Amino acid sequence: MTGTCSSTKLMVCGILAFVILSALTAFAYSSEDAALKHVSTIGLKSTAGVMAAELNASDVEGLKPGDEMSPRYLAVAQHLKTMRSMNDNILNAYVLKVNPDGTITFLVDDLYPEDLLGSARIGEVSRAPDRADILSALSGPTTSKEPYTKKYGAFMTAYAPIDDSAAGSNGNTYAILAIDISAKDYLNATSKGQLIILTGVVSIIITLGAIIGLGMRLRRAENGSLPHQR
Repeated sequence: MTGTCSSTKLMVCGILAFVILSALTAFAYSSEDAALKHVSTIGLKSTAGVMAAELNASDVEGLKPGDEMSPRYLAVAQHLKTMRSMNDNILNAYVLKVNPDGTITFLVDDLYPEDLLGSARIGEVSRAPDRADILSALSGPTTSKEPYTKKYGAFMTAYAPIDDSAAGSNGNTYAILAIDISAKDYLNATSKGQLIILTGVVSIIITLGAIIGLGMRLRRAENGSLPHQR
């Protein structure tokens, strides 16, 4: 009777240990994943904000389709390229315009004219799915909520307003700066919590193994396979 009671208690303890370890592992992973994403998005927004502050609305104001090879366009593209080169993670920097009809179009792409296939022309409509995040950037830096795919590849993007105060106005947002980083790089940077999962799984396996081993010893003792101790 005592042996049966011990086996039952051991089984209950095993189940409790499994549940507790699983819950702790899930909580640790969730917390770590959220923290990494939070830090990464803050860094992206900060970088976009600093770069946007280096641009004047007057530099891009009035650009129209066909101006891609104009000195003014090329000067802005080169400035974007220079800032981008200071951060190896940034793949592309470009300027967007939110038009009165609600469409979002490109103004300057720093990949033009070196990458004619991978760059956007003035007036080309942005097909990025994170439209709400772009519109939110009219009042402050934002990022995509999650990596997304467009015709140029898979990216995580940060946006920041380009203020027209440099043109002598009252500080309204004239355009939006956008910077792309690789979706793969972003996911790699925010998935370090996988180590927590691995550690948790190993702990669960070791704990269950120990409980199973102890249970087998108890059963052998119940069957008289272990010598009785005085």
